[in-house]
Amino acid sequence: MEDNGPLPESRDHSLDKIRALILGQDDKYVQEILKRDAKEVVGGIVSEALHERENKDGSVNKVLVPLVEKSLHRSIEANSDKIVGTLYPLVGTLVRKAVSSFLVDFVERTNALIENSLSPKSVSWRFKAWQSGVRYSDYVASQVYQYQVQQLFVIHRETGTLLHTISSDPERSKDADLISSMLVAINDFVADAFQSQENEAENELGEIKTGDFTLLIKIGPQAILVAAVVGSVPPDIRSRLQQALEEFHQFYQVPLLEYQGDSAPFAGCETLLNDCLISAKKDDEKGEKKRLLGGVIIAIVILLLGYLVFLRIDLSILQNSIRDLTPPPGIVLTDTAVKDGKVQIRLLRDPHMQSSLEWLENKDIEISKVLIHEEAFVSLQKNVVRDKIAALIAGTAGITASYDESDALFLSGTLAVNELGEFTRELRAIPGVAQFKPNLTGIDIADSISANTDEIDAVIIKELVARISSTHLTFAIAQENLDSGQIAVLERVGKELLQLQALAKQLNLSVAVFILGASDNSGSPARNMALSKLRANNVKDALLPMKVDPSILFPMGLGQLSLSEGSMGRTVFINVLLSDSQTSEVNAQ
Repeated sequence: MEDNGPLPESRDHSLDKIRALILGQDDKYVQEILKRDAKEVVGGIVSEALHERENKDGSVNKVLVPLVEKSLHRSIEANSDKIVGTLYPLVGTLVRKAVSSFLVDFVERTNALIENSLSPKSVSWRFKAWQSGVRYSDYVASQVYQYQVQQLFVIHRETGTLLHTISSDPERSKDADLISSMLVAINDFVADAFQSQENEAENELGEIKTGDFTLLIKIGPQAILVAAVVGSVPPDIRSRLQQALEEFHQFYQVPLLEYQGDSAPFAGCETLLNDCLISAKKDDEKGEKKRLLGGVIIAIVILLLGYLVFLRIDLSILQNSIRDLTPPPGIVLTDTAVKDGKVQIRLLRDPHMQSSLEWLENKDIEISKVLIHEEAFVSLQKNVVRDKIAALIAGTAGITASYDESDALFLSGTLAVNELGEFTRELRAIPGVAQFKPNLTGIDIADSISANTDEIDAVIIKELVARISSTHLTFAIAQENLDSGQIAVLERVGKELLQLQALAKQLNLSVAVFILGASDNSGSPARNMALSKLRANNVKDALLPMKVDPSILFPMGLGQLSLSEGSMGRTVFINVLLSDSQTSEVNAQ
């Protein structure tokens, strides 16, 4: 590329020569004049140039912002202590104001939440808050606060004159000039009387309240915004006023700084202030209807709850009455509960006994309120077994029953052999009949004995053999003597042996009664063997006075028996064997 510019050595210095000829010795005076006026001339020219350049393409801002940021950054690094000391009072004031505003907001919300937490409305409000997806405290605030911002005042802070005012209801608007002067005077009085000069920035009134009427005051650098509120003041109105005041300062910064008493530049601020003219008033008529409807609903709910409580109490009384009943034999009451509007009863009932419904009806229990869950079981109560025996006897013609003092059952009458066999099987099938020790020897056989020997053997003798063979006597440890209870048992056995001997003689049968004594393993084997023999011999000796033939009694000692229960080893067993005349042995247990 060619360089057409002249070289330094070849440049023309003619202008310098001409300047020297013109000024001559006056050059120093010209320099003094230029130094004296240069700042003013250059300052004006530079300011105009920067303003035109910024309006043209905005390049001045792009150039100066990075430079200013770097300068501030370096200044903060170099003078951090001084800057912190300077900003501390201002930052502290702002923080205290923010905390105070937050606490006021928090206390008002908490107070509203507490007042409405235990009211009937809280139930529906909680449901609606959950349905709307908002917090319960926010929903309470939206429902509780009933208010209206009636009028707004914008006051010049320095002079106290009214800049502008708007009202939601012009007919009810107050004297704006009087109110503005009064507020400024009160604020100045509070600042002068109660605060020190060092905290002058905090000498502000935030609120004036009388009854339901409240003046909310927000103070800015050049202007004061005042809201006249009727009713309960919601927490968010303060933040909205603060935002409106900041926007007012932003849009009217120059008119505020240049204010000389003319309020005309502020006539268009209604657009900014209209957002603060808010209200939350509810129609009284609708409120009355809602309260009436709510009262009706509450009354219905109370009546319904009262009815349910009455039913519950009635069922509880019925449940207690059933619990206090004494069930008849054959019925066991296991549980009662109130469920699904009825008293549910769980019981066990022997199918042979009376119906549970019949039992409850006889006790004047209202069956429609009772639900019975019944399970079958076999009762061994004496009264139940007696009834079953009585029912069997009632269905068998020719048989009567009687009980002695020890509840032993004695049966008498006349039956055919086949009828006796059927009756005996049915009697034995009754659960718990053994506790009455039924005696069938009083029943006469209608048919000829000689013609029905086999059938009599199967019915009468087998019954006696089974009863005698089921007898066993239990002894205490190292004890061989019989006590009174054992003697009573042997008296019964003796009577049965006499009956058995008589029948066996008629049928030409031989009887052998084996008395088997045993012992546990608590002593030595030799001692246990001897003890078992002594027990068997003592039982034989007790049967002899009852006229039992000694030739049919065979006592034997078994020694010790290692059983899980020691008392089972300390026992004497009786076993009966029958044989015919040809010595054919039959064990007819």
